[in-house]
Amino acid sequence: MSLEAVVAGVSHEQPVRRELTHRAAVAEVFVTSLAARDGGYLAGAQLPRMHAYYGDHTGAPARLHDPLLVMETARQAAIALTHEFFGAPLDSAFLVRTFNGTGVPGAAWECTREPANLTLAVEVPRVHRRGDAVCGLDMILEISAPAGRLMTVDGSFSWTSPDRWSRLRGAFRQSLGRTPAVGPVVAAEPVPPGAVGRENRRNVIVGAPERAGAAVRCPLAVDPAHPFLFDHQLDHVPGSVLLEAARQSALTLLGAESGNPQLLSVASRFDRFVELDLATECRAEVAARGAGQVTVHCVIGQDATAAEIELTFLDGREPG
Repeated sequence: MSLEAVVAGVSHEQPVRRELTHRAAVAEVFVTSLAARDGGYLAGAQLPRMHAYYGDHTGAPARLHDPLLVMETARQAAIALTHEFFGAPLDSAFLVRTFNGTGVPGAAWECTREPANLTLAVEVPRVHRRGDAVCGLDMILEISAPAGRLMTVDGSFSWTSPDRWSRLRGAFRQSLGRTPAVGPVVAAEPVPPGAVGRENRRNVIVGAPERAGAAVRCPLAVDPAHPFLFDHQLDHVPGSVLLEAARQSALTLLGAESGNPQLLSVASRFDRFVELDLATECRAEVAARGAGQVTVHCVIGQDATAAEIELTFLDGREPG
């Protein structure tokens, strides 16, 4: 470890305790250190050179670190920091309102023979309180690798007690005419992996798209036994699944089999829970195209809109 890293408070020697990141599997913990510094915070992290889910891509993205992996690392760091420095109990349940990642194109994204040791410089521009107690944060995480900057991730989230979570979930399901207990999972048949830029069928989470004018509509093919997306038991469809559903829906629209475009940036807003026992659909439509990029707007819903996600890809199409 370099003297500079010791002074900065960043270490890449071992993962932090898995409960700090709300992960059941130690192998899925990417954060390696946490520290307070000059009114802000620092985290260290290490990206795997190969990963059964984040490394399962075709084409150019197969040689690059996945932006959703970098965002997952930021999510883990954000949660861990709330436990370490803001007093959030370890059994807290988290609610995410917004979660965005703006990538910086460059050599830092390339997977090399060396593990990618990341430094996350973290600012907290806003603290949310319930009475005198801290119950939520807005965070900005500037993420760099030795080869340069990777991404800026920002988000707004809050946490609550298990009892309050149960009441919140029960009231929401009652508003849908559902009992508190989640019923059998409703999931579509997954599309062939190549259609969404994947090699492993297990990592496909959308069903056959239907054209709707310039848009496509993809039913979700959620698998609660997926070892990463459902690392531990959940009573709803988590944000990580919704982000991947949006990406895969966008790829069916853009045509992944004729060239899997590189994802660069993500902007997302989560408005309500997505239930496992109700059919879920993602509608994807091109929102903008130009300057070598294409942005796809996705709406995920179950009768009502639950989340809106915009994804920007490097556009591999020839102009003209």
